[in-house]
Amino acid sequence: MTMDAKALLEREAQEWLVLLTSGRATAADAEAFNRWCGRSRSHAEAFAEANLLWENLGSAAQRVQNTLAPAHANSNRVAAGRRAFLVGAGASAAAAISYLVVRPPFDLWPSARELSADYRTSTGERRRIAMENGVTIDLNTRTSLNLRRNVDEEQLELVSGEATVATVQKLAAPLTITAAGGRIQVSDASFNLRCDGAGAVVTCDRGSIAIEYFANSIVLPEGRQIVYGNGTWEAATIVDPTVVMAWREGQLIFRRTPLLQVIAEVNRYRPGRIVLTNEALGRRLVEARVPLDRVDDLIVLVREAYGAHVTTLPGGIVVLS
Repeated sequence: MTMDAKALLEREAQEWLVLLTSGRATAADAEAFNRWCGRSRSHAEAFAEANLLWENLGSAAQRVQNTLAPAHANSNRVAAGRRAFLVGAGASAAAAISYLVVRPPFDLWPSARELSADYRTSTGERRRIAMENGVTIDLNTRTSLNLRRNVDEEQLELVSGEATVATVQKLAAPLTITAAGGRIQVSDASFNLRCDGAGAVVTCDRGSIAIEYFANSIVLPEGRQIVYGNGTWEAATIVDPTVVMAWREGQLIFRRTPLLQVIAEVNRYRPGRIVLTNEALGRRLVEARVPLDRVDDLIVLVREAYGAHVTTLPGGIVVLS
């Protein structure tokens, strides 16, 4: 391969990385990306090389991947580094790209299943769906939802992300919502549901909802939250639904929350990812309200309040050290 051809491949691979991490990628983009990488082994390897930044981040990035998920959600996702991409590309370009589409590294872009959902919000986007039975569904950022119509009922499936479901009057028949292997039924209530694919967090805001998960079942009253995943669930706890659901009002509320968890939450609302490499700083407790239209204010806050060094990388990656 000539130097010019190699440089062109590298530039195209970097452009794909930026697009896929921008939060604007669509199902059509995923298909086009699949075709581009499938053109040759060199194409797949060029994209693998574009992920060098993850290997450069090294153990810090691995540590962040293991801890950035909310403390209440049990996730079994596996982080993929440059070596995994290169090995996959060397064995089979098609297999490597299938891996990238199904399990994106560090969840930087949506999976194929998320992109193909009936309803999908991009990074920072919120959307309301009004159903014929009077139920309203508010979708938060990076949320994928399917609507399934059976003969005798409608069912919702939260593939990933976060949504609130609310009834305006008591339904003639309960509405069923599934997420992460759990089944939720609502007749006259409002609740918040958050799902990362492996687990879910359910918060009842008004009324009560019935939840089934494996051999467990519970009626969750208002002001209570339950977490389930990996075949188990935790005991219901008392929470303030207004804090959990503050995103509907365009803000995030943190009450004595470790900075590492604050960054994890903010990452959901911006392209790319903020990576914190200082463990001691990550344990600092934060009291804050962050407007959703100014989430990058957190970067300025960490730099000015804690003296963190800020390194900006392509694709919206910001390293705080």
